[in-house]
Amino acid sequence: MPHDDQTLANMLKVVQPISLPPAAYPPAIIVGDTPREQLDQRIRENAEKMGLDLTHDHWEVINWLFEFYVHCCETDDPGYLKQEIYWKYVDCLYDDDCKNSLAGEDQGDCPYGKLSRKEATRAYPVYRILVKAFQHKGGSKHLYTLFPYGPLFTIHLLAQLPRLTNDANPHFGTAF
Repeated sequence: MPHDDQTLANMLKVVQPISLPPAAYPPAIIVGDTPREQLDQRIRENAEKMGLDLTHDHWEVINWLFEFYVHCCETDDPGYLKQEIYWKYVDCLYDDDCKNSLAGEDQGDCPYGKLSRKEATRAYPVYRILVKAFQHKGGSKHLYTLFPYGPLFTIHLLAQLPRLTNDANPHFGTAF
């Protein structure tokens, strides 16, 4: 895929990033609530319209990102819990044998950590985790070889998910 401003403008004419729900609405909620087949179909259709040929490597990144959104991004603020649950959670932080439902939840599924609801709407935290996950294949260079306009921007564009805050920000070292 050539990397120039005219190509990007043509892509955006075909598939405009959606404006609703707003970017403050976490993509994790949409990805979690939308049947996966529907998201995949939308991506295939939009890629075809834009003339993008998605390879196995593209789908590996897309699938990883969606799994991360579903399993490693908070979508609800639990608010204040009962006092005894909170203190048991605090005590469990220092006890490896503790069996509290709040302690260590899903750590095996989230080896790169979890993001809060607010962090999951900003490109930088999501991008840093994506780079770590694909470090074994070359990190940023690998991701930008697959998605020259940025992995998050392009995947969100193809899936018609809300854009993340600063998803096309050139100031955090995403250009090669």
